Amino acid sequence: MRTKLKLTAYLIAGLLFGFSANAQKTVIKKEALPANAQTFLKTHFGSKKPSYILQDKEILSTEYKVQFDKQLEIEFDKKGNWKEVDGKNDKIPKSIIPKKIASYIKTNFPKEKVTKIEIGSSGYETKLTNGLELKFNLKEDFIKIDK
Repeated sequence: MRTKLKLTAYLIAGLLFGFSANAQKTVIKKEALPANAQTFLKTHFGSKKPSYILQDKEILSTEYKVQFDKQLEIEFDKKGNWKEVDGKNDKIPKSIIPKKIASYIKTNFPKEKVTKIEIGSSGYETKLTNGLELKFNLKEDFIKIDK
């Protein structure tokens, strides 16, 4: 009985390792991005050319990472919906920030700019030039400050 249990554990571990080893990162052209991602880039960055675009393909998911000069990075999910825009301590375009969040920041932190924004299943997280991290729910209502 113990031998079967060990064998099963080894098989499961081998399968998991095999799946994770199957992940592939590939450089792709802008035209190979999902339509939503292409529209997002055109809307917020115009004709600005990315330094590179990576497709990170795994067994159960695909993600895209677009890198512009000055270290600006954008991550998209498999459908081309943005997940994160990171300016690496430089401000990101205002047009990306949802209106209600932008209004809250302008009112409460008028001298600060947003350097990073993420959207997840529970809401938005933003990082400001002063290092503060603000959390908002999916309705764009302020929740709390993280530091």
